[in-house]
Order: sequence, then structure tokens, then C-alpha cells
Amino acid sequence: MSKPAALRIAWLVWGDEPGGVASAVLNNGRLLTELEQPVSLLSLAEGPLCEAARSRGWPVRQVQPDGALHTRYLSHRFSPRGLLGRAGILWTLRAALRRALSAERPDLLCLPWPDLMPLAGPICRQLGIGLVLEMPNTPSPYPFALNQRIYDAMSRRWRIRVLANSEYSARHLAKVRALSVVTPAVDAARFDPARVSAIPRAALGIPEDALLLAQIARLDPSKGAALLLDAVAALAAEEPRLHLLLVGGPLASDYAQALQARAQALGIAERLHWVDTVSDPERYWAMADFAASTRIDAEPFGLAIVEAMLMQKPVLVHALGAPAETIDDGQTGWHYPSPDSAALTAALRRALAAKTQWAAMGAQARATALRRYASAEQAQRYLGLLRQQVREAATP
Repeated sequence: MSKPAALRIAWLVWGDEPGGVASAVLNNGRLLTELEQPVSLLSLAEGPLCEAARSRGWPVRQVQPDGALHTRYLSHRFSPRGLLGRAGILWTLRAALRRALSAERPDLLCLPWPDLMPLAGPICRQLGIGLVLEMPNTPSPYPFALNQRIYDAMSRRWRIRVLANSEYSARHLAKVRALSVVTPAVDAARFDPARVSAIPRAALGIPEDALLLAQIARLDPSKGAALLLDAVAALAAEEPRLHLLLVGGPLASDYAQALQARAQALGIAERLHWVDTVSDPERYWAMADFAASTRIDAEPFGLAIVEAMLMQKPVLVHALGAPAETIDDGQTGWHYPSPDSAALTAALRRALAAKTQWAAMGAQARATALRRYASAEQAQRYLGLLRQQVREAATP
């Protein structure tokens, strides 16, 4: 049997996507490249994701020259007038996107945002280009699930396959009929403790015998860092060796200053270690003993959780959303039920009581992550769904 022809796959992005979304695009592209499928990036503006894609050898095409376009787009709030403003910006982009797609002629276009569907949908349908929405989040709760119904109508009209990034996300997209669950690709080779050189603890002033809890996340109130400070402070007397490492920016922000003041007031400033956004998170996971993900609201997937698992770290997670699926409580980490200091403190106490089991739990965490999120079968299923969507686009 002859080998199927390679697909030409492109992503349409704004260019300034936040860390989790950017990582998902780059990881999925890396996976497809390993499967010998050429990938490229069409960006509506220049931004960090464009630079990251170029560094990986991707062809990058800027659809239009206005670098401030996304800022203006986001300035329109979710109101009838704001939505009209956003729609107007997308409408002005159609001609530029049509030119770019006509020149590039990908077989398939992937979208990381649902609001790009009305921009790309009509053009891809007319040009016979397959279209996939890789949904980054769970939709907000609208009355009568109106947003889900709109996604469903657009996906049926323009033959868009919607990919949910977890079973949890899929349950919150129940009104969308053209729906499949595909977890984002992860880089098991990059996040391999046997190949990673850890950042020396001394470089950050962390004692070698510290019990180091790490969280790698954007520094934002929604990520729950304040709760971590409270939990560490509550257990400081019980476990004098407990230290906390927070990796992620921006450190030059009012929120970062508020956290620093909170740590000072709690008497744990010397146990708290800060690092801004980094390009090598695997080296910081390597220096930690265990990990945390304390997002306040539901996490749709949680790529950092899986990366910590790959680095053989048991993970303490808020069990709302996909982390409850990802982490097996008591085996690859620990759950806590609600986003409050008392619940997190109780879970952290439980984790500390199991410190003699951390190495075994970490080994099981990596094995679980490899099986669930980095298998050859998963990669082929993802490629198979993309091929199916290309065939769908070719149908009159």
C-alpha cells in the first residue's frame, strides 16, 4: 500500500498568543513535523509566537502589516457594540487572509481561537481547505448555551471540526456536534529527566536539603499563587524545610508586588523564590521535589501539569476541570476539592506526609503521561482526524 501524501498544515494565529496556547500550537506542529507533515504559520500580526515558530524552522507569513490590530480587537468589550467592533475588524481581514491562503494553499488550516471561525470559515469553504478549531478553553456559561449553539452552527455551515482538549472540555461543548477529543501534544523528549540539567538550587538561594514545591504559570490572580503562600505559611512550623518556587511573569506588576508583601507579612519571604518567564521550564521542574497547579477556576487541560509529570514530579492539583482526569489522586499526585486556603493546606500537608513516596509517584507520573499524552497511537489518531477533515473539505 502506498504511503499517503503529506498534508500541508497551517495555523492561523494572532501572533501574541499566551503561553499555554502558544505551546499547544508549537507542540502540535512539532508532532506533525515528526510525522513528516509540513507545517507553517499564518499570523495576523507579528509577535512572540512568530519568533518561536521561525526558530523551529517553520515558514511564517504575516497576513497584514498592522501590529496593533489585536490590541484594538481586544479593546472591544463583550457587549453588543463591542462585538460589532470585533466583527468589523475581522471583516477587514478577509481580503488579506484570502490572498494569503490563495498563495500558501495549505490542505488544512488550524485555528486556536473560536472567534477566528467567522474569519476563516467562509474563505476555507470556498477554497476547499480543511478547517479545524483546536479549542483552547471551555466556553463561558451563556444562557441557553448560546455560544455553544453558535459554535455548532458555524462548524456545520463551514465544515469545521472542533477539537476539545480534554473530556472535561468536551462535556462543556456538548451542543457542538462536529466534536472530537484530542489532548495537546507534549514533548516527552524535551521533558525527560534523564536528559535535563537542573538549575542549581544555589543559583536561586535555595537550600540543597529544602523540600521544594514548584509552580510554573503566568503570574496572575487566577493561577492561585496567593493560596500557595497561605498554605506554605500555615505549614511552616510543621515543616521547616518547605520552600516554594514560582516561575512565571510578569514580576514587574502590581500583583507580584502584592504577593511579595503577602509573603513578608506571613513571615515566609525567605522561603519564597521568584523567577520570571523562562524558555527552559524543564530545568526548573528538574530542581523541584514536587509540583503544584492551583488555578482558581476550571483548568481545560493544564499542559504544565503534564510537563511536570514527564519530569517525574507528583503534582498537587485543584480537582476542577481536566486536572482531576490527569492526576490520579494518591498515585501521581494529590487532589484538593475547592480553591481556598484550608483545602489547599490540607492537601499540602497530605503531600508532605507522603514525601518518602515522591520518587515512586514521580516515576508513575511520567509513565502515565507517556501512555496518555505521548503515545504513537495518539499521534496517528490526531493526524487521522486532520486527514478526515481534508477529505470533508473536498466534498461539494
